[in-house]
Formats: sequence, structure tokens, C-alpha cells
Amino acid sequence: MMPQATTHPSQIVERARAERRRLLQLFGTPEGAQVLADLEQRFETDLPVFQGKAGSYDALDAMRRDAHREVFLVIRHQLDLARKEAEPEP
Repeated sequence: MMPQATTHPSQIVERARAERRRLLQLFGTPEGAQVLADLEQRFETDLPVFQGKAGSYDALDAMRRDAHREVFLVIRHQLDLARKEAEPEP
């Protein structure tokens, strides 16, 4: 068995930055921001995870809603990081 090549930490960081730049290219435009906003509305990511009438609770629905919300939180966080990285340093 051949040993696997190790990835240098700087390569990992640069790969993550490249992925964030691609997200910013896609969602950083007015059209991309609108698509993201439309999807967030469609998946109701602004609503609480735990919903239901008094005495009823659907655990699967709560897990699904939480998973949708998490995806959008990650995208928003990566976009914020990409914008900060794109800013010129003072």
C-alpha cells in the first residue's frame, strides 16, 4: 500500500478561500442574492425549527427544517468570509 500524500495546511486554506470566492461569484450578484433569498423563503429558514399546534410535534419536520436552515447559515457565513477576504487591507 502506498502512503497517501499529505496536504499542506496552506493548501487546505487556499482551497477553502477558492471555494468561498466561487460562492461569492455566484451569490454576490443581485441575481444570485435574489435566488438565495427566494430559496430561503421557499424553505422557510426564518421560521423556528420547533413548530406545531399545542400538544403536537413532528420530529421529522423539525429535523428537515433544521437541516435546510443549516445549509443557508453555512452559505451566508462563507459569503461573509469571502467579502472580508476580498476587502483590501488598510
